[in-house]
Amino acid sequence: MNVKDETLLEEYLKLPDRLEAAIAGLDEAQLDLTAGKGWSIREYVHHTVEGELMWQGFLRGILGQDGMEIPIRWYFELSQDEWARRWKSGKRAVGPSLTLFRGSTASLVELLRAVPAKAWKQSGRVTWPKADKETRLTVRKIVQMHLYHMDWHTADIQAIRKIHGC
Repeated sequence: MNVKDETLLEEYLKLPDRLEAAIAGLDEAQLDLTAGKGWSIREYVHHTVEGELMWQGFLRGILGQDGMEIPIRWYFELSQDEWARRWKSGKRAVGPSLTLFRGSTASLVELLRAVPAKAWKQSGRVTWPKADKETRLTVRKIVQMHLYHMDWHTADIQAIRKIHGC
């Protein structure tokens, strides 16, 4: 593994800490705050964790079968808001999801440290909604995607906290 990959893994390993820091000090009622419309803090937490868990499974698949089609079409058939409703993201406790997130992230990092460096170049194929052609996503790109995903949603959570002064 090269230094750049190890640096990415160190950042990736901090994802659970970053999400927990974004909600630190909030009580159950505050987790249900929104920016006036859109998702609550609680829903952002579940969305972030569940998205990460889905992609962790895809990463494992890509490590086993380079070039595989990423089986995510089922998710694109509904809006993310509809998935949040169906998965009851606005009602569930965040603790179990955060615990699962911490363990699954540590497990994936161990796996990525164990595979040969060339495995980071393996890829999966995905066709995004409304796209004409498929995109190839390497293991490295997917890890980077999740760092950015966390950036976006911790910013969303911080914006809600700022609106409500918490």
